[in-house]
Amino acid sequence: MGCSGLRLPTWAAAAPPSPSDWDGRRPRRGAPVVRRRCSAPSSTPAPSAAAAPSHLAAGGSPRVGTAEHDWLWDCRGIGGGGRDYAREMEVAVRVVQAACTLCQRVQSSLLLPASASASGSVHSKIDRSPVTVADWGVQAIVSWLLSDCFQDENISIVAEEDDETLSSSDGAALLESVVAAVNGCLIEAPKYGLRSPEKEFKAHDILQAIRRCSSIGGPKGRFWVLDPVDGTLGFVRGDQYAVALALIEDGEVVLGVLGCPNYPMKKEWLNYHQRYYRLMSKVSPPTSGSWHKGCVMYAHRGCGQAWMQPLVHDFGKLDWRNSREVRVSTVSDPISATFCEPVEKANTSHSFTAGLAHSVGLRKQPLRVYSMVKYAAIARGDVEIFMKFARAGYKEKIWDHAAGVVIIREAGGVITDAGGRPLDFSRGVFLEGLDRGIIACSGPLLHHRIVGAVDASWNSSTL
Repeated sequence: MGCSGLRLPTWAAAAPPSPSDWDGRRPRRGAPVVRRRCSAPSSTPAPSAAAAPSHLAAGGSPRVGTAEHDWLWDCRGIGGGGRDYAREMEVAVRVVQAACTLCQRVQSSLLLPASASASGSVHSKIDRSPVTVADWGVQAIVSWLLSDCFQDENISIVAEEDDETLSSSDGAALLESVVAAVNGCLIEAPKYGLRSPEKEFKAHDILQAIRRCSSIGGPKGRFWVLDPVDGTLGFVRGDQYAVALALIEDGEVVLGVLGCPNYPMKKEWLNYHQRYYRLMSKVSPPTSGSWHKGCVMYAHRGCGQAWMQPLVHDFGKLDWRNSREVRVSTVSDPISATFCEPVEKANTSHSFTAGLAHSVGLRKQPLRVYSMVKYAAIARGDVEIFMKFARAGYKEKIWDHAAGVVIIREAGGVITDAGGRPLDFSRGVFLEGLDRGIIACSGPLLHHRIVGAVDASWNSSTL
């Protein structure tokens, strides 16, 4: 259908909600909370390029009470006796914010007429999945920023990309584009409360940063898990994608951050390709200063809460006071529930999920969304169910799920494999031992029904 023939519902042109209009839900009684300080914020200058971020205290906890950081992340896990990950959480959110800016700039350039083919910005991997300047650029800046913030050149990171293409004899022009994108982002690092490098990156610096992400995970120790652009196919098509960063310790995901730059604040827009959203935004521009699309979601294991904040790329500064709690939907009746699934047919079975949906009483059309934005949609209460059943031979990678899993759980949802078992992040880069597929739901009632339906119909499937 061409744009001229598109008929949109009446809500499409309505003014989107601003941060002050969005009604963040209250914390559950007894849960560890993010405490807001009521003291008047003071004015704090942006950190200089040569100084460590001023908001990070020497002991590892964030300072509070300043204009740029008026929140205290006070969550030590279940029972209050766990480790405090305040510094890791804050750094991760800031780093993902910076990564989202790089992605938005690259995606905008790809959507210009003939841009992708002219610049060679999109390449294909061995498995024919696309990879872009943004994938390598984000991996490089996240690698360098984490290393810089924690003063650890040997920081352990599991990530999706390698430097083979960039290091090849045919990769010089592509590498040059990555260098330009990274330097353009890192020079603005102080805007996110991070430190810029003392001098611009050269090609060898980029390759070194990408190579640093060579951890293979495992059951012991601490490592970060990064998917620099989750849903690259959606990214190159101008649609949904995510930047996903998680921290795993001794095989358990302890925190996760999802950057979703194109996520609309009005959930109805998830049914439409982003090109329609951009068109309508030109016809009826959002209210100046309103929070109409894009967010960074984050959660820490054991807190019983998940949060989202607007993009610095759109709002110009990171203000923790704009964060809002997110909670899963309270819908438990399948007739009223919405389920989502991957867009791509290559690594999931739409026919099997359609049969499951019918058997448990789901009547709404599935919402097909690229990337871990599906997990964000469940955490925010926009959909109730996500199902994915891969075809034989496909193995799920930990970077495609780690950040989303902890966010859904802390927002009140349930996520397991199709046998009802927790996903296992302790066995390397793959989710080994996965029973048939992945099921995420807003609550245990829906989850129980779907797991039962899988057991009843699996033997008759072709998967």
